[in-house]
Amino acid sequence: MAKPGSYVLGATCVAFEARGRVLLNLRRSPERWELPGGLVETGEAIHDAAERETFEETGVVVRVRGLIGMYQHPSRGILAGLFVADHVTGEPGPSDESISAEWVEVETALDRLHPLYKPRLQDVLAAQRTATLRIHEGQRQLAQLLPCDNPAARRGGRTSGPRCELRATMPGERS
Repeated sequence: MAKPGSYVLGATCVAFEARGRVLLNLRRSPERWELPGGLVETGEAIHDAAERETFEETGVVVRVRGLIGMYQHPSRGILAGLFVADHVTGEPGPSDESISAEWVEVETALDRLHPLYKPRLQDVLAAQRTATLRIHEGQRQLAQLLPCDNPAARRGGRTSGPRCELRATMPGERS
């Protein structure tokens, strides 16, 4: 992967089809259910990498709708963007990297997903309701940018007017 103290850029995609089901792929090695994703190629935009990796791993063409958060994996030297996308065309199937790929209900996806990916799907589901941006290191959330209209983002009892707030957990603090 990356040199010690540096990171390579990755992209992960949570893709939805018209009925609200989520696209999962069963990786070959290690064999586990994951969200499609991989490394960004030199000169490639990170959102393009999310779309490309989704197609390569599942055979499904998606269009990225937005960035949900950034996820840092210090032990692997990866900084990955998490994107939400919509199904354009194609049916999921096996690939060189995946034993299987399929559309599943959200509850099924949460049950099947490897622990590294479950919080990512949960973040996408939460962001669709609250439009927050989350920053993670491993499985620990470091920060979250709350939307301006979120009551939790208001200070001092203010109940009107926009206010955005970055809530961060610093190293050594409890989250």
